[in-house]
Amino acid sequence: MIRLNALDCKLKNTILSVRDLLRQSLEQSPLFLLVCPYCGAKGTCNKRGSYERNLVTFPDGKPHVVRLRIPRVQCTCGKSHALLPDFIVPYLSYSLPMILRILSDFFTRRLTIRGICEKYLVSPPLIYRFKKRFLIHKKQWLGILRDMELSTISFMKELLTSSYDRFHDAFLRLTTYSFLQSHKNPANCSRPRFGPADASSLCHDL
Repeated sequence: MIRLNALDCKLKNTILSVRDLLRQSLEQSPLFLLVCPYCGAKGTCNKRGSYERNLVTFPDGKPHVVRLRIPRVQCTCGKSHALLPDFIVPYLSYSLPMILRILSDFFTRRLTIRGICEKYLVSPPLIYRFKKRFLIHKKQWLGILRDMELSTISFMKELLTSSYDRFHDAFLRLTTYSFLQSHKNPANCSRPRFGPADASSLCHDL
């Protein structure tokens, strides 16, 4: 897959619908700018159909299922890739803003587990899976020492009030998979890792 930047603003201030965000991210990522994540070539991808997927969002204070058409491209090296914007977490049905809202209510204890389940129509096991993945990725991003120093609530606040696209790109390059993604990318979607010095400097950007 090729990840596209759509959340180039503060997450909590995002007002566009996911369809508008998808359209905007595609307009900002013409084919001649795309880089194949397999061979590294730029401008060698061509359109190759699309597929549909459902995404659960949370507009107007209630869960809503949106059906999106995700474009696919194929590089001249033979590998094909989906163009996936950053508000979609690979292999999850819930939008990134919705997941972060659920976790924010959980970590700040604004709602009980039961209250979160009723508000977002999710199950307790799903909430705890989101929590586990969030804490693992927080530690991967910050490193062990800074992870101990920066509270989960503070880290969540920084995510919601910073420009998410820069964080997403840096996390993807550091780990080779997207923030909150539960499964590793297939081999044809891997990203080159940073060296230790690069990773150390990135951990202090957020």
